[in-house]
Amino acid sequence: MRFVKMHGNGNDFVMFDEFYKILVPEKEKPAFVRAICHRNFGVGGDGAIFVQKSNIANAKFRYFNSDGSEAAMCGNGIRCFARYVVEEGYAKEGRVKVETLAGIIDIDVWKDRRWWIRVNMGKVDYLWCREMEINGKRYVVHATKAGVPHAVIFVEDLDFEIVPDARIIRYHSLFPEGTNVNFVKVDGKKLYIRTYERGVEAETLSCGSGSVASAFVARKLSLVDEVVEVQTKGGILIVELKDTAYMIGSANRVFEGEIREDELHKI
Repeated sequence: MRFVKMHGNGNDFVMFDEFYKILVPEKEKPAFVRAICHRNFGVGGDGAIFVQKSNIANAKFRYFNSDGSEAAMCGNGIRCFARYVVEEGYAKEGRVKVETLAGIIDIDVWKDRRWWIRVNMGKVDYLWCREMEINGKRYVVHATKAGVPHAVIFVEDLDFEIVPDARIIRYHSLFPEGTNVNFVKVDGKKLYIRTYERGVEAETLSCGSGSVASAFVARKLSLVDEVVEVQTKGGILIVELKDTAYMIGSANRVFEGEIREDELHKI
């Protein structure tokens, strides 16, 4: 079974092309993804992406977190997806329409020495804001939905271990679906961000939808302008806040290979 390894700012994915043929039966996808994303027993990745044919768009985006759970959207993942479908000829460079569980998403794809992808992330929903005490620390938590749920927390310093506090917030009863947790530092008009992602259950190098959610809240609080540079651990994303939110970044196609299914350690 052929695969492609891609990443967006270090947020890495194993890509499977099911455009003409289903490679992994639906019922087997969660267990397969858990195995393939394992960094010791599989290829390794924050998630897996399946490219499928669509009757209403250029292609259909199926995204699974490394724990096998399917998510409606992934900002970094859909940039990788968009580059892939253009390179493989399923869509032409320029405007690409992608079917997701969150609806049809318009994406602009072009190559200028490197690949650039501009994703219409839609409207960000601002849900609520409240104080929470976590491990003896008080945080002001902004709950949003940018395709998937996000908690946005502004801090003075990002030099701390985010996982213990983030994990408590991720599973808090205030978030019935669970949530991604973003700790954000404002530096001038620029944002620095660290994200704990549900489904990965760890900090990742970058989260596209988390960057959009954080920029949206920062703009709502008049901390940044309409165009925001967001520095993730894995690189820079640009977020444009207009009637809807747009995310601009690159995508890297790192390597390709074949999986020996008989050797794959099922988890």
